[in-house]
Amino acid sequence: MIVRIQALFLVMGLMLAGSSVAAKAPVLGEHLEYTLKFRGVITGFVELDIAKMTMVVEQTMGRVDDHPAFVTSLQLTTEPYRKAEMLYPVRLHYRSWLDARKLNPLVAVKSLKTREHKEALLWFDHNQGEAYHYQPGELDSEQTGKPPQSLQQTTQLPDEQWEKLLQTHRIAFGDTEALDYISFLHRLRSMPLKSGEQIDFSTFNGKEINTYRVKVNQERLVRAGWNRPAFKVRLWELDPESGKGTDKAEFWLSDDEERLLLRFYAERTFGAMEGILETGRPLGSEDAGFSEATQSSLERYLGF
Repeated sequence: MIVRIQALFLVMGLMLAGSSVAAKAPVLGEHLEYTLKFRGVITGFVELDIAKMTMVVEQTMGRVDDHPAFVTSLQLTTEPYRKAEMLYPVRLHYRSWLDARKLNPLVAVKSLKTREHKEALLWFDHNQGEAYHYQPGELDSEQTGKPPQSLQQTTQLPDEQWEKLLQTHRIAFGDTEALDYISFLHRLRSMPLKSGEQIDFSTFNGKEINTYRVKVNQERLVRAGWNRPAFKVRLWELDPESGKGTDKAEFWLSDDEERLLLRFYAERTFGAMEGILETGRPLGSEDAGFSEATQSSLERYLGF
């Protein structure tokens, strides 16, 4: 379940449909905060605030070898919410370096604390068309399968953590653009699109290459104080054998030069997840009724 929830937290994006507003690169210093809500069996089908999520583009550019890079990060924590802490405490920190020109991921570090603690490093070697995943493990005498030493200076991982990293997965992606979830978002935010257009993207999640299909339409978002022109984006993960879409999610992005992710929503067998942008959210505005999660619960369990 946690893998799918992470994907919902991290796979964000899409905008512009035939307007004169120009797309743009990541904004240095951008800092966006979200509230995540959940409704499912473990909450008794009551919608609860469960986590805070922050997405940041750091103030200064970084560099990976000879490539100037935007340094981005995503943090998620259930710490402010007692019930969520009791059910499933989460601390997620994901930091990614994106090539300044193409917005391809170059390297990323991930720390996930639940009832366990997992750390990983992802390296995207675009020269060779290969993606690597490293995790802490027992070193052998030959110390094979180590990440390039130059990446330690970029990521600033301490020696003790760096020396334990060993290769667990290596995948050739060739001509396919293997993105991570953060580069996926920023790539889409920078693209001019037309309503009704369909685009496929591939991501590397550390174990395998996944393909996603996105479709975009225009729709005004009236929700949780927001009342703003937006693009409603539907996203599916494509089954590699059948080619059919699974695990649909929906995103609303502002139809203006900011291209902000205002809201995201998805339903799964274990429940429904919603995220709302708090940064800049108008206060005192009327809500547009129940969310899809609450309305679905009322219809199913109360006969509304």
